[in-house]
Amino acid sequence: MEDKKKRNAKPAEETPLKEITENEADALHPEDSVETAGECMRQHEASKWPVAEDSKLVGMVTQENPDWKMGGMGHDPKAWKVGQIMSQSVAFCYEDEDLGAAERMMNERGVDHLPVVDREMRIIGILSRQQIKARMQTVEKNDGDD
Repeated sequence: MEDKKKRNAKPAEETPLKEITENEADALHPEDSVETAGECMRQHEASKWPVAEDSKLVGMVTQENPDWKMGGMGHDPKAWKVGQIMSQSVAFCYEDEDLGAAERMMNERGVDHLPVVDREMRIIGILSRQQIKARMQTVEKNDGDD
């Protein structure tokens, strides 16, 4: 007899992002130094990272190791602000979109981390490829348990 839960289960790709985006958004602020941005991005192993003001998404640091690059160009990464180097063109997904949409956005934009926002553009979390992979594996494992 087929388990009712399995019969009604949705594929992992259809999981709403708000169900798996539980982490606090560790976004940068436009007034943070470029040095802080570089440290944050290395900590998260990210080549791009969101920037928020009053919890709302306003931009993205799109340069990997921006502090090292600024220093290499003879600029002081402590003196430069994130707002001076951020891009205002940002890849993101809404919390009510599904995992499949987030994965497609990551693939299209070539990013490993994606801000997840509500409809007022407040960041509710940052989704990583690792979280997507883990969710897919969990669902596949549970589907295989009979």
